[in-house]
Amino acid sequence: MSYLVLARKWRPQNFDELNGQETVVRTLKNAITSEKVVHAYLFSGPRGVGKTSAARILAKALNCSKGPVPDPCGECPNCRAIADGSSVDVFEIDGASNTQVDNVRDLREAVKYAPSTGRYKIYIIDEVHMLSVQAFNALLKTLEEPPAHVIFIFATTEPKKIPATILSRCQHHAFRRISKGRIKEQLSKISTSENITINDTALEMIARAADGSMRDALTMLDQASSFSDDISENELQSLLGLPAADILLKLSDAILEGDISKNLLIIKELTDSGYDLRQIVKELVEHFRNLAVVKIAPKPEVPLEFTESEIKSLQQQASKVSIEELTLLMSQFMKLEAEVRSAANPRYTLELGLLRSSFVKGMTSINDLLKRLEGKEQTSRPADSKKVTESSAADYKAVGDKQELWQKVVEKLKTEHNLLAFKLTEAAIITLSKTELTIGFNGGMSVLADSVKKNVHVIEDVIRDITGQRLKLKVIPLPNKNGEKGVKETKEAVLSDPTVKNALELFNGKLITIKSINNNSD
Repeated sequence: MSYLVLARKWRPQNFDELNGQETVVRTLKNAITSEKVVHAYLFSGPRGVGKTSAARILAKALNCSKGPVPDPCGECPNCRAIADGSSVDVFEIDGASNTQVDNVRDLREAVKYAPSTGRYKIYIIDEVHMLSVQAFNALLKTLEEPPAHVIFIFATTEPKKIPATILSRCQHHAFRRISKGRIKEQLSKISTSENITINDTALEMIARAADGSMRDALTMLDQASSFSDDISENELQSLLGLPAADILLKLSDAILEGDISKNLLIIKELTDSGYDLRQIVKELVEHFRNLAVVKIAPKPEVPLEFTESEIKSLQQQASKVSIEELTLLMSQFMKLEAEVRSAANPRYTLELGLLRSSFVKGMTSINDLLKRLEGKEQTSRPADSKKVTESSAADYKAVGDKQELWQKVVEKLKTEHNLLAFKLTEAAIITLSKTELTIGFNGGMSVLADSVKKNVHVIEDVIRDITGQRLKLKVIPLPNKNGEKGVKETKEAVLSDPTVKNALELFNGKLITIKSINNNSD
């Protein structure tokens, strides 16, 4: 006898076995009890959450020899025939394989005839959104005035693709993703019943990787049980291509630090070990989402369903980053997940995405900018003022020439404002006096000049830390060495700049206008 996979063997046979869909179950049971069963249902939701199972259970409840009853017996000929797919009154149709209008016309002819053994002829159409527009139009009249003995149950993962004319004639029930806790509980029950030896951590990993799909979880458990009689988390990671928790933490730490070289080494390690890089990015998206939740939610254990120790670990890492940076990183990784999924070379795509994400570390958060504007960071300024007043000409000379000072400024900025430091490498040092440092950008780099002007106070603070003196930073435009360019040439020059390109890609932006600064008197 051929082996029956767990997903089929443990398919729910009654409403009480339908995990995680309590609202739908209650509605359908009440409809049967109160004799308010409608002629057309639409079950929508993610894959593997019980839509088709619910359709079969509803069919059994309506055609059970003891029914219609909310709890079908499962023993009568009608219930058994529906369960094993041999019922002559319940038809399961694959919408993806029967998309043409001719298929629907055949169906319209068949519905005219009364059921053979049950009370109703029930048509379950899976992935109904795959039907063509012509097929939907052909079905419309039957849905509008169906025979009393016919019930349609449509199932779909994409309800938005179904025409409004069809939706308006169906009672819509939305199925939800199943919680990680419910999936783990069911996996534990099945493992015990099937004599599968698997530890709690491995069950947790499967429940998390299933992403709300009970069918996916059972498929992974089936695969793991075929691989080993005693399943551990290490074997499961290798089998399913899931990253170990410590590797994911190392990778996320490197991302938060903006350390691209460490990221590249970790990606190499993951690739050499045979991990699925698409799964890695998916895990990163979820991990940074979890960091954002613990950063915002007063009780993060409720939405995350994590243990106390896992919550503390996330909170410790989240303390290293602002919510603005987390938002940008999540946006970047969600975009990266789609790119890696369809990439011919996932490794290179992932490395490029991590390179883009490293720019986030050099950005100043809105809260920090507000604090600077409000003067909340100036508690040490009186001492600084005294230091500037008491500085002597000899102290100033110790700074050295202007190029040496500028190099020190750029190097110091790299630690906390990497992106700003990168922009300053394009500046030319014009003059250095006891009260002022003047830098300039040529016409092609005017976009950098504007950005630097917004961060003048940051650079002046660094200069003060290095020299002990408060020098004013002046940013001026320089004549373009190649003469004035036309709008087209200037735009090309701006768009070719690596900083601009990375910014546009990171924020999914576009260049609207270019303004010249040659006539400014800053």
